[in-house]
Amino acid sequence: MPIISEIGKRSASVRILYALIYLVLLIGSVTMIYPLMLMLSGSVKSDADSWSIKPYPEFWLDDLILFQKYTESKYNVQSQDAQQTWCRPVMSWRTIEKPDVVPPELISAYRSWRSGIPVDQRVVGNLAGRGVLPKNLRSFRNYMSNKYHDDLNAYNMAANQLCSSWSNVRPSMEIIGRYRNRNLPEDFRQVLIQWRATIPADGLIVSGARGYYVMTYLYGIYTSRIEAYNQAHGTSYKSYGEIPLPSRVPAESGIARRDWTDFVRNEIRLNFITLDSSLEAAFRKFVRRQYSSIEVFNKEHSTSLSGFDAIPFPSRIDDAPYLRQDFEGFIKSEADCPIEAIGICSADELFLEFLAEKNGRIPEGYPGLGAVAAATDWEDCMANKSAVRWEFTKRNYVQVLDYLTMHGNGLLNTFIYCALAILTSLVVNPLAAYALSRFRLPGTYKILLFCMATMAFPGEVTMIPGFLLLKRFPLWPIITGVVVTIIIFLVLEKCLPKWKENLRALLSLSAGLFAGAVLVPYLSPENGTISLLNTFAALVLPGVANGYFIFLLKGFFDSMPKELYEAADIDGASEWTKFWMLTMNLSKPILAVIALGAFTQAYSAFMMALIIIPDQKMWTIMVWIFQLQGQSHQSVVYASLVIAAIPTFIIFVLCQNVIMKGIVVPTEK
Repeated sequence: MPIISEIGKRSASVRILYALIYLVLLIGSVTMIYPLMLMLSGSVKSDADSWSIKPYPEFWLDDLILFQKYTESKYNVQSQDAQQTWCRPVMSWRTIEKPDVVPPELISAYRSWRSGIPVDQRVVGNLAGRGVLPKNLRSFRNYMSNKYHDDLNAYNMAANQLCSSWSNVRPSMEIIGRYRNRNLPEDFRQVLIQWRATIPADGLIVSGARGYYVMTYLYGIYTSRIEAYNQAHGTSYKSYGEIPLPSRVPAESGIARRDWTDFVRNEIRLNFITLDSSLEAAFRKFVRRQYSSIEVFNKEHSTSLSGFDAIPFPSRIDDAPYLRQDFEGFIKSEADCPIEAIGICSADELFLEFLAEKNGRIPEGYPGLGAVAAATDWEDCMANKSAVRWEFTKRNYVQVLDYLTMHGNGLLNTFIYCALAILTSLVVNPLAAYALSRFRLPGTYKILLFCMATMAFPGEVTMIPGFLLLKRFPLWPIITGVVVTIIIFLVLEKCLPKWKENLRALLSLSAGLFAGAVLVPYLSPENGTISLLNTFAALVLPGVANGYFIFLLKGFFDSMPKELYEAADIDGASEWTKFWMLTMNLSKPILAVIALGAFTQAYSAFMMALIIIPDQKMWTIMVWIFQLQGQSHQSVVYASLVIAAIPTFIIFVLCQNVIMKGIVVPTEK
């Protein structure tokens, strides 16, 4: 019968009451949904938009924020790389604005030139992140995993690395200081080149010497204030991006010439330098002074040259990479290498040559490579908005799933653990509750009080005792005690049938306790215990019997009609039949509650699992997620929480209908 009658519903005051009730429910739902939406929104963020606190990802709707995230990812979360490429300040990702418009012909020419960059000279973007997993890093791991047939040891040997898992695999730094990493094996460098060939051209970072000169070298000398530079040089530039970098040293003596000379001799990457052929004799003379004999030179460089005259002259260091140390020392020597004989040939100069060759001239008002690169980045992002948005939406979730699948057997271990936890809870707890409900033991309520008292202790209190017990688990004393108890009880039942059953049970239990607790430890003090650490038994046993579950089940069993059991007795049903066929069948709603509680406890446990399972091969999902959260971006943490909540949600939905039957059906009856 409803609380409010049909006639009462027609009253204005009742309708207002209804409206207030629905309003309260609506507000309550918002207080639950809004935090969930914040977490879902936060799970797809990165450094570029982590400052935003909105219940939806802003990059879904705002192209500028999408471009900021695109830039952050492409330039490997290194703002200095972006500002060196664009030749303009990038203080933070959120301060990036839409680049200045450049003619479409320049963007088209830049794309054509960019796609023709030799593979061995390409610098790949989307390859590093602060706690996130960009797409090209995923591509690198997948490529290397396939290349070395998923053999991590083979990869480590080839790459000269010591990665403990595929999740730790990252490309080696190929540029250290001013040139290549000499510790990178040549065979593996060829593998890297093969992988780079699979990366689309829009994923490449193209930066020349001018960006580094203007945005790093001059910044370090004259600070970020262009006024300081103008005052020192007598110029009137509005920004550092307007400052040119000549390919040859300025003819006029002065501070500009000094800056250029110092930059080229000591800072610029060696592969951006070209030497005039007139320096060939001077270079060999310089090398001859560095080594006492050609044998020493050959030993140092792993070569077999016949004499110093056979040493090749590297007009560019890429012609003879093994001469890196000699090349760098030579260009630093003012006596041997005149600054007028050194030139710069980086991406800035190469693109100008490409434009001149394609158009017959350099376009008027050419804004520089930096402006063209920035405008092209914007066009690349806008041309693939849907794909870019989808990449940023799924990236953190892919990282979590990738981490879980590549580390141990977390998914399988969790499934087995949860299945065993549910199974044991649905068997042991109902048996204990059935005994308390059906047999009306004198100490029933004392036992229930003891069961409920266990809830007063936090789980952390039992961690150390539980660990010690599982480390030295008395398996053989328990088995011996159970066997002795059963044997003594059967013997007493056969030999002394007139004794009261309670007395026989007490004597049998006393004998079992003596055998298990005293006799076995005395006879075999060392072999009486075993270690259950790193086993599923260590995970399952501490939660097999739950005082709260027993209390709930006992109350539910007490509510069942006695007439059902009396009818079963008349039909000659055994106690097991009454328990299994009658009680358990009628207890599905409360059993669903027990199953849901057991699953939740097992699935969410990580601290105890971490303590009693030191072996990473036995870790569960929650332990791995805990490890992941310590080394990932906050957005990845949110994504891991969303993924971790999905199994619990599914189990709750499956149990919901069964639980509702326990509420609705008895009311209907």
